[in-house]
Amino acid sequence: MRTLLAIFFNPPMAIARVGASPTPLDAFEWQTSRAEHGGVQTVIEPAISLRVDEDGCAQPLLPHSIRFKDDDGAVRPVAPFFELWARLQSPHDGSVEEQPLTPTLLHELGITLRHLAIEVTAGNFKAARRLADAKTGIADMGCSFTARVEIPGDDHARHPLLAFSRHTSGQQALVSPEQPIPLGAVQWLRPRAGRDPAFADVALDTLRLRFTPAVGTVYGPPRAVVGIDRLAVTGPIDVLQLAGTEQGRMHTIVPPNNRFLNDNTPYSRYRMVTGEYEDPQPQDGYDGADDGDSTAWGVVDDSCDAVITAGLAWRGQRYRCDARVFVGPPDFAPDRRPFYGVDADLDDRDLPPVQVTRDNFEAVKDEVVELFRRVFETASTLNLDQARTEGLQDNAMSTSATAQLPATGPSSMTRTDQPWVDRVPELTPGQQASVFSTTSARGDRLPFTQTVPFVHSQLMDETILMDFLRRRHAHVRRLLRPAFGTVPEWDENPGPEPHPDFRDPRVQRDLQHDMRMPPYMRDAYWVPLSLTRRQYQMMIGFLDLLAEEERLQAEAEKGHA
Repeated sequence: MRTLLAIFFNPPMAIARVGASPTPLDAFEWQTSRAEHGGVQTVIEPAISLRVDEDGCAQPLLPHSIRFKDDDGAVRPVAPFFELWARLQSPHDGSVEEQPLTPTLLHELGITLRHLAIEVTAGNFKAARRLADAKTGIADMGCSFTARVEIPGDDHARHPLLAFSRHTSGQQALVSPEQPIPLGAVQWLRPRAGRDPAFADVALDTLRLRFTPAVGTVYGPPRAVVGIDRLAVTGPIDVLQLAGTEQGRMHTIVPPNNRFLNDNTPYSRYRMVTGEYEDPQPQDGYDGADDGDSTAWGVVDDSCDAVITAGLAWRGQRYRCDARVFVGPPDFAPDRRPFYGVDADLDDRDLPPVQVTRDNFEAVKDEVVELFRRVFETASTLNLDQARTEGLQDNAMSTSATAQLPATGPSSMTRTDQPWVDRVPELTPGQQASVFSTTSARGDRLPFTQTVPFVHSQLMDETILMDFLRRRHAHVRRLLRPAFGTVPEWDENPGPEPHPDFRDPRVQRDLQHDMRMPPYMRDAYWVPLSLTRRQYQMMIGFLDLLAEEERLQAEAEKGHA
């Protein structure tokens, strides 16, 4: 008999997306396509999916198309699957292999599904985190809400995740157990023997769990009734009297059936920038921040993070593994790939820097081409005019100018922002000497946004991109915003001038927005976004190698002259 060394979930983490439809979104893959005019673009294609029957068994299928919404407009949620795997050692040669856990493998180990148990804990700590004490950092857990379910290994029913506030003495509970907030549901699927002949690669006897997120709505206290632009109305109102006034469009803050939260918690009295709380970034990321004195409306949503834990007993020993789910909003541009995701963060943490050499040039070139394509796809979803305006407004609250870096004021990304502005030399309203001025001449309101396709779409083609990088490698290097350095790289006492190779959060200029790539985008700490360290170092190494090739070619041509 083989020896069980460990169990683990595959994948160990996944992103779920809320949706009100009872039908989860089918799986799809990103594929590269060429349009008729030769442009490269990303498209989505259906992939093999699993649908769960009433008895809890999975049924494979290949959909003909991908539907993101139902006929009534309800968004289909992204509901990921997690497979339970085992790491086993051979008694003969000591070799180790990994394979999915199945009833057959459990039988080989002399156990059954009854020796398995699943626990899922889902929680929303946004309000509690916002109420963290400025001095102690301790959060008010009475304003968090969590759900916990325990599932025996032979239980294949669907279990709702009903969350409420677990509080201590003296704390007010935001969500009561009598009126919990649904955070979705989980189901430990029923394995079945055999395979569908049409999907021979899909093992249906693998032990799987499905996490289905919540519908995507908000909850609040009874006073969270109506908002009118930046005004919250908390009592009876005359709708006809308000209609057509300068206060603008009315909207419901919280649906009537969801106004049951406790209005006596600290969250209902929260205001940012009072010195009482830590005020996590972004400081104004709560409902009510833009209204009156910025007092919170006491509103929360049904997103969450969840931990899935599997426990297995074998030969008197307990084996345990975890998987994590991060629940977010729907992806409103599913065919546009981000250039920076969780995978890039993990690569930055786990992989060494890329050393670009002639030996790996082709492999690195493929990564660079892919990165530029993703940059364009990200930029195509961005309102650059709005992002630029917000970035320059943030810059105005602090002053830090450096002659060797792009402008941080109104001249940013205009023809006076030299030598940084190159491919967009005269992008300012009213100018007529540039191809870009046609947008301003005809009165378009988003001239910067409308220029993005012109600047970036050509670089989607590998031949054009490589020609551009070979000719303009020095310019591209200037345009890349450095990543933040690691703590050991920081100077002990940094001056006002930024380091040329990395950014330092203690240097004010490193926190200001400018047109360097990616322009005016923000990271999780509300400061200018950059490539990851690994991506940045790869790009610099690649550009340096192109520069070296240019130098050697120039020397060779000089020798032949």
